[in-house]
Amino acid sequence: MASHLQDTDKKRFSTGFTVIVLIILVVVLSVLFLTINRRRGSDFSYTLSGSVNLTEWADGRPIILKDGWEFYPHLLLTPDMIHQSRQEDAREEYPYYKNVRISTDGWKDLGKNAELYSFGKPTKEMGSYGVGTYRIELLLDPDVDYMNLNFPSIGQAATIWINGKAARHYGVVSDNKGIYQSTQVSTNLQVEPTEDGRIEIVVLCANFSSPYGGILCSPCAASSTAIGVIEYSGRMFLTVLCAFWVFFLFGGYYISRTFASRSKLYFFLLMFLAEILYDIFAPTLSLLSGDWNMLIQTTLIILANYFSYLFYYSLYPRRTSKFFDAIRYVELSLFSMLTAFYLLTYWCFPNLLYLSSSVAVNLVLLFVTGAFNIFRVFYMARDFEHGRPLYMLSAPLVLLMHLAIFIRQEYYLYISFHAWLTLFLAVGYTIYFVVDYVRTYDKLSANNKSLADAVEEKTKYITRVNQDLLKNHEKLLENEEARKKVMSNVSHDLRTPITAIRGYIELMLNAKEPLSREQEVQYLSNMHTRSVQMEQLISDLVQLTRMESENDTIELMPISVKEMVGDLFQLYHAECEGTDKVITFTAPEDDDLIIDGDPKKLLRVFENIIVNAMKYTKDDGRIDITCHRYDDPAMLGGNAVEVLVKDNGVGIPANEVPYVFDRFYRAENSGINKTGSGLGLSIVKSVMDKHGGKIWAESEEGKGSEFHIVFKASSFSFDEEPEDEE
Repeated sequence: MASHLQDTDKKRFSTGFTVIVLIILVVVLSVLFLTINRRRGSDFSYTLSGSVNLTEWADGRPIILKDGWEFYPHLLLTPDMIHQSRQEDAREEYPYYKNVRISTDGWKDLGKNAELYSFGKPTKEMGSYGVGTYRIELLLDPDVDYMNLNFPSIGQAATIWINGKAARHYGVVSDNKGIYQSTQVSTNLQVEPTEDGRIEIVVLCANFSSPYGGILCSPCAASSTAIGVIEYSGRMFLTVLCAFWVFFLFGGYYISRTFASRSKLYFFLLMFLAEILYDIFAPTLSLLSGDWNMLIQTTLIILANYFSYLFYYSLYPRRTSKFFDAIRYVELSLFSMLTAFYLLTYWCFPNLLYLSSSVAVNLVLLFVTGAFNIFRVFYMARDFEHGRPLYMLSAPLVLLMHLAIFIRQEYYLYISFHAWLTLFLAVGYTIYFVVDYVRTYDKLSANNKSLADAVEEKTKYITRVNQDLLKNHEKLLENEEARKKVMSNVSHDLRTPITAIRGYIELMLNAKEPLSREQEVQYLSNMHTRSVQMEQLISDLVQLTRMESENDTIELMPISVKEMVGDLFQLYHAECEGTDKVITFTAPEDDDLIIDGDPKKLLRVFENIIVNAMKYTKDDGRIDITCHRYDDPAMLGGNAVEVLVKDNGVGIPANEVPYVFDRFYRAENSGINKTGSGLGLSIVKSVMDKHGGKIWAESEEGKGSEFHIVFKASSFSFDEEPEDEE
């Protein structure tokens, strides 16, 4: 008892320690993520002309161009058009905002410091759809040869002008929806300043397909080395995730050899791979033409969501929860059809990818799936101890990881919050499996020591077994003598009815006078009785031989022991009416005592035992039949059903009780009042062996016998509808 309490305390401590470590890791990694991966504005001054003064920039460090932009709403202007509007004799002046701040909402949020210069012209605020032009001018030291510009995200079509020249075109920028074409914009540009160190950046933007338009992430100005470090940092991060995936692939393959089913490993690998590929296909790392990036990323996150459902679906075996067993096929069909519907819709109509309604629908799918996974894990945690802390923490983390794709934040190292949580999920599973492996190794070491002690003990045991074998050999010789004796009895039992039948036939043939009808009926009745006796004996021999044959099969089905034995009780209770013999039956009222068995063969078992009790009990004797359920872990591994038949008859000699189930064996006192072949109990023993049950006898000569018949209980209940098999 004390050892069990210590083991329980150790498990609680281990679980608590794991939870504390994981929480600490969440806090540390989140703080680290916010510290190194957030894109911040830089402190710099402006020249009198409004240019960003970077003359002190010399070491190539990254400068985040978050503030200091100009924005021309509802206009697509080339640099020449902007310059002409600012001449003293300009024919037209274009309204624009100054001191604009870049945000993830694009031109819908220009910052609280933005100043509008409308020149008396009416200007509408920017909505989701429309066009606009951004402009900024950088002033560098004339000794700087070139600078790299990085634009992580522009929505959803753009033309970038550098120093009056169109450097890049993405999609088709136009205020005409028929001409406009969207794409995902992410680019790096190497630009050369003018002789006086100036770089003018003009970005023409158009959006008629997405909830957000304009520059959606602050550009970064740096040397090519610094930009390369930023890009390679993101790629190295994804390389680490890929390394974890390979670790789970090979490590999980060997560890899963101990699993009852490997499906949970396969679904975890598919989910993890889809999460990694989602970040690999981010436009900042892998820019494809057209809508392919958005289409592939959306497909991958929907597949990752579906594989996460299958992973948590496969963690728990069937027939462990009535609730989840009842909805098993419904939930699987529902999530499978939803996933297929989403994927077919987006692949057939890619223009839906950018709609606000599509974003909301995707969010609902991810949230419902993640919430259902969490519900399953917490619901099943009551009955499943293994992996409980891991699954209870990972299910909410997976939901947060999928919802993180909707967190619109400017990233510095191209490492999204989704990718960061994916790494944390991998680290958490790695730590757990390493700890679990070490714990298992300790158990194996303890088991090896126990095995060594067991080998020594078994060696001593084998010595005793050899001695027992010699004794058993002597008993076999005795059994052989008993078999010969019973065979003699069988031959006698066969010869007796044949002789009787022949005698009656001779009487009828040799009668000098015709026999009366009453005599004929009596002779024929006696002949019929003798033939039935002989037929029964032969039937017993044939059935015993068939039962011991390997080709004999049993047809298992749910059987109520209470009902079957109760029917036999009613039959023999009727036979006892009018006599002094008493037979009783006891069974629980609220339990059908269900087992899996062959009804025909089991009926023979119960009938044979009850008939024997009736035969070997005096006319004023008593037979008690009891059926009940109990726990029998040593014999049948759990829940068991027992039928006990007890009588106060002649009993069996103590030295003969171990042999009553042997073939052809019959106790010495069995022929005092009754006759028999000694095959009935052998047939009963064979039927019980076929069913994986147990039967034994307890008896005292002159005081009666007890026969114990034990089966493994079935999980089937007649109160419930049977489940369809897969």
